[in-house]
Amino acid sequence: MNAHALQTLLLVLILLVSAVVAVRHLLPQAFRRAQSGIARSLGRPGRHRVLREWGRRMQPAEARRGGCGSGLGCASCAGCASTGAESAAAIPLKFSRPPIRPAG
Repeated sequence: MNAHALQTLLLVLILLVSAVVAVRHLLPQAFRRAQSGIARSLGRPGRHRVLREWGRRMQPAEARRGGCGSGLGCASCAGCASTGAESAAAIPLKFSRPPIRPAG
């Protein structure tokens, strides 16, 4: 493998990890749903034992504790607005303009 290919591979890996971290922080519920779906797909009976183990390890913490995504039904994670419990909200982005410097 030459240096250019290695550099490209590392850049792609860094960008992929950065995108996953950003989605995880900005869209936590959507990330947990996707993570739970992938884990459920990998953990199906009939899959190779290595894939089932990856699926078990990929489960969100709430699913391992019996919460959201565990099959206990809606509102088991207290993430629904109808339950009255606080849900994990996305982190709001705060934008501010730089101060205007006087001409001179």
